[in-house]
Amino acid sequence: MSGNPTPRTVLWGTLAWHPAFVAWSRMAECPAPPERLEVLRQGNKSATYRLVGAGPDGTTVIAKRVRTPKALIERTVYEDILPRLSLTTPRYYGFTADGAEYTWIFLEDVGAERYSETDPAHLALAARWVGSLHTGATPIDAARALPDGGPARYLDYLRAGRDAVLGGGANPGLTAADVKRLKRLVADLDALERDWTTIERACSDVPATVVHGDFRPRNAYLRSDGTQLDVFPIDWEHAGWGVPAADLTRIDLPTYWMTVRASWPGLRLADVERLGRVGQIFRRLAAIHWMTPQLAYDRPDWLRGALVNLQAFHVQLADATRAVRGRQRHPARDAARPGGTTHA
Repeated sequence: MSGNPTPRTVLWGTLAWHPAFVAWSRMAECPAPPERLEVLRQGNKSATYRLVGAGPDGTTVIAKRVRTPKALIERTVYEDILPRLSLTTPRYYGFTADGAEYTWIFLEDVGAERYSETDPAHLALAARWVGSLHTGATPIDAARALPDGGPARYLDYLRAGRDAVLGGGANPGLTAADVKRLKRLVADLDALERDWTTIERACSDVPATVVHGDFRPRNAYLRSDGTQLDVFPIDWEHAGWGVPAADLTRIDLPTYWMTVRASWPGLRLADVERLGRVGQIFRRLAAIHWMTPQLAYDRPDWLRGALVNLQAFHVQLADATRAVRGRQRHPARDAARPGGTTHA
C-alpha cells in the first residue's frame, strides 16, 4: 500500500525504536528519524506504515512487512520487471529480511489520490497503463518465474473456496436458510468446475504476460505533475504470469484494445471484451476464496457479515458466468438473491 488519507494510528515523538524504522535503518544510509509514523495497516499477516520525513531529502517512505513468499513476488516485479518498462511506478528503495518468515519492503509514497473506477478519465488512463504492462512484459524472462496468474489459479480458488464452504456449513451459528444458500453456492461452483473448459476456451488466443492480479481502486493511486495525471499501481503480491483476464475488470476496454493492438494485431475488441467477462468470474472466485475462512467465526455479527458478502459474490458470479456462457437466464442467479426461489 502506498498513500492513505486516513491512517489508523499516528505515532509522534522519538520513534527510533519502532520496528519499521529499525528495518529502514538497516538498509538506508543515515536515515533521519521520522517526524511521525502513520499506521496504515496492522494485521497478523502484514503491516504497512508511513515514515514521514525519513526518506531521501526528507521525503516519506512506505514500509511494508509481509510474509516472505509474497515479498519475493513483489521483489521480482520491482527489481526485474518494472525497471525494464516505461511505466510510472513508485520508487523502490529495497528490502530487508525480518527473520525467515517476514520481509520488509520500502517504497516511495505516491500520495493519497485514489484511482476511481467511476471516472472515465481514470478508466482510460489505467487502460493505457495496464495495456503497456501486458504488451511490454511478454518478452521478460524473469516474469515467467512468477506464479500462475491464469485460469489454473482461479480453478484452485474455486476448489479451495468450495471446500471451505462445505466445512463452514457445520457452524452452529448458521440457520437452515443460511445452509440452504451455501448449498446453492456449492452447486454453482460444482457446475462451473464441470464447465471449466468453457473458461479456458475463452482465454485462448491471448498471449500470456505479467498480470497484476488485484488491480482495483485500493491498489492504484494518481499523481499529477501539474500538466499530466499518472497512475501508480501498487501491491503486487498477487502478480502472476498468464492470460491477463484478471486485470481487465476495472479499466476501459476499448482504450486497452487500442493500446495493445499494435503489439497483438490478431486481438479483436470482441476478444478483449470476452476476456474481461472471464476476468469478472476470476474476480468473484478470488473474493469467495478470501471470504470463506470467515465462515468459521463464532461471533454472530462477524458470521452474518461473511454470509452477506458471500451471497453478494454468488449473485455476481452467476451474472458473470451467464455472460461468458452467453445464456439469457441462469436460475441460480435468482436463487442466490434474497428471497429468490429455485426452479428445477
